[in-house]
Amino acid sequence: MAMLEVNNITISYGDRPTVKDFSMTLEPGKICSLVGESGSGKTTVIRAIFGLLPGGGKVTEGDILFEGESLLSYKKDQWRKLRGSDISMIFQDSGAMMNPTKRVGAAFTEYIRTHENISKAAATKKGIEMLERMRLPSGDNVMRSYPFQLSGGMRQRVGIAMGMTYQPKLLLADEPTSALDVTTQAQIVRQMMELRENYGTSIIIVTHNLGVAAYMSDHIIVMKNGVIEDQGDRDHMLYHSDNEYTHKLLDAVPSIGGVRYV
Repeated sequence: MAMLEVNNITISYGDRPTVKDFSMTLEPGKICSLVGESGSGKTTVIRAIFGLLPGGGKVTEGDILFEGESLLSYKKDQWRKLRGSDISMIFQDSGAMMNPTKRVGAAFTEYIRTHENISKAAATKKGIEMLERMRLPSGDNVMRSYPFQLSGGMRQRVGIAMGMTYQPKLLLADEPTSALDVTTQAQIVRQMMELRENYGTSIIIVTHNLGVAAYMSDHIIVMKNGVIEDQGDRDHMLYHSDNEYTHKLLDAVPSIGGVRYV
C-alpha cells in the first residue's frame, strides 16, 4: 500500500483555484520531486499535505490519504500528534522560521519537549546528538548560538536535524537548497539521501532545479500554472520526455564543457 495518496485535489483561495486536479502516490522509502517555476503550485501542494495552507487556502476537491487515513478530516490535536513525529517539514530557510531572539538550543529543546515528556537536560542532550548526526561539529556550540550567527548551510542542517528528531516516515522539503551556494547545496542533498538510506524516510522535495530533482528522485512531477504538466521516473524525464516545458527546464540546468551535470 502507498504511504501517501493524493487523489485529484483542487486547492483554492476563496473562489480561485491555484492547484487543479493534482494526484500523486508515494511508496515508503521513495523520493519524489515537484519541479517548476515560482507560482506553479509546488509549495501549495506540500503545505496542503502538511495541513498548513496559509490565509484561507483550502482543499476544495479530492482527498489526501496518509497510511489509508484522510488527512482532510484531521482535527487540531490529531495534526499536533502527526506533525514532527510521522510527517516533518523543512522550509526554504530554516533560520527564518526560528525566533531570532532565541538561541537555537532554546528553540530545539522546546520542540523536543512538545513531542516528548522529558527534562530540559535530556532534551538538550538529544538536540546535540541530532545536530552532530547532521554533521554539525560541536553541537553544544550550535545550541548556544542565535540563528543569525550560523551560515545558511548550518541553519538548514539545524532544520533537518529538528525535522528528523523523531525519524518521520515522510519528510516534506520546500526548496531546502535554493538559498545556499553550490557546494553547500550538494552537501544538503547528500544528507537528505542519507536519511532515506539510514531511516527509510520517504521525501517529497520542492525545487525549481531539475538537476537536483534528477539526482535525488525516483519520480519527478513537473508543474506549471497549478497543474501537472509532465511526470515520470528520472530516466524518462531526462531522456524520453517529449514535453516542451520539461525540455526548457532541462536547458536551464548549467553545463560545463558541454556536459550537463544531472
